[in-house]
Amino acid sequence: MNIADKCWRVLLVDDHPLIRDGLRAALRRVLPQARFEEAGSATEAAQKLEPLRPHLILLDVNLPGISGLDLARQIHKTHPHVQLLMVAADADPWTLHEALAAGVSGFVSKRNTGACLADAIHTILRGEQYLCQDSQTALDRAKHHEFPTLEPPGPSVLTERECEVLRYLAHGENTKSIAHLLQVSPKTIETHRQHIMQKLRTNNVAALARYAIRHGLTTP
Repeated sequence: MNIADKCWRVLLVDDHPLIRDGLRAALRRVLPQARFEEAGSATEAAQKLEPLRPHLILLDVNLPGISGLDLARQIHKTHPHVQLLMVAADADPWTLHEALAAGVSGFVSKRNTGACLADAIHTILRGEQYLCQDSQTALDRAKHHEFPTLEPPGPSVLTERECEVLRYLAHGENTKSIAHLLQVSPKTIETHRQHIMQKLRTNNVAALARYAIRHGLTTP
């Protein structure tokens, strides 16, 4: 059967409605018979898994609360037959490594989503792995040591406030409780969390906790 003729069930997971709208419009050209559902967070996505039972999920790396990588791990564990396509702002080696280890079927950079989305969809719905050109180039460079290491940088890249937020994250505190402890808004803490993850090249909260322990950042 032609992929375009099947009634695929697709879940779009991104916290920006405009991004979801753009993905839906692009996917509609590739999968005109598809049924689409949307989620703005990992929690909302998890709630829609059973009712929708999607064939395909497109998810952003940076999501509020649980990261896209953590969500991918959960879905791959509980719904291993669902095809996961990760959409990220940057195709850096660390994120790619974590995404592939999480069980994603494909990886597309937001910078060239339009150019390669159709290829990505056709490839992963055939049960094959897809990496956009930016992703493949980043992995190739890392393998040939053009990047010094896939390990995250030292804690000197973090500000004093970011170290403080990281310490609370490592102790299992959530965004709301950290905001209360530091007497700032949850949005401010979420911004700090995103900056920490970007600087340390990970979207995995568990990896942040391990990083904090390894670098002695769990105590003031």
